[in-house]
Amino acid sequence: MSSPPPGPDYTWQPQPGNYQSAPTYGQPPRKSRAGLIIALIVVFALVALGAIGVLAVRLVNDRRTSDPEPGSAAVPPQTTTTRPTAARPTSARPTTPRPVSPRTTTATGAAAAAVLGQRFVTQLNANNPTAAAALACESSRQLIPTLMRTFLAPPTKLSAGRVIGREPTFVVPLTGSTKGSTITGVVVVHQIPPEPLCVRAFQVSPQ
Repeated sequence: MSSPPPGPDYTWQPQPGNYQSAPTYGQPPRKSRAGLIIALIVVFALVALGAIGVLAVRLVNDRRTSDPEPGSAAVPPQTTTTRPTAARPTSARPTTPRPVSPRTTTATGAAAAAVLGQRFVTQLNANNPTAAAALACESSRQLIPTLMRTFLAPPTKLSAGRVIGREPTFVVPLTGSTKGSTITGVVVVHQIPPEPLCVRAFQVSPQ
């Protein structure tokens, strides 16, 4: 007799990549660490919040102590009046005066021309050609007496007016009378270096 054909093999054979560990019997189950990690996170969060709260309280206290009291900004600053104090007498130190050497100054300007014009008019009124010529410029010292003899005769009463002009030429107006007639005129004053201030000429005419 022939043997029957072999049937299917139902024995278990391990498959690659499908390994499973068999449950261990007789050992306690492992504890999960997820709860411990969550608890630590909560503790760290509470500590951090506490530190932040302390820092905030310190900052608020420092600001309150540095700021003025409430309502103090609205009060205007009080002004204090200071009484004048008597000045203390200071002892003056003795100073030795420096010797001043006399200087020969030459008058210049309109003021000096006015003074010279008045002096010249005084000599014209006195009919003194020598003194009048002494006030004239060097080139006019012989001309002044000739002009006096030509235009003036006693009694002469002349007055000097306000000086006009500027350096080097000034003009002194004249008003008055001579020989019983009313006249007007001018005195020309020059200041041309190296000559000092002097009378260049004068002129009068009937009014």
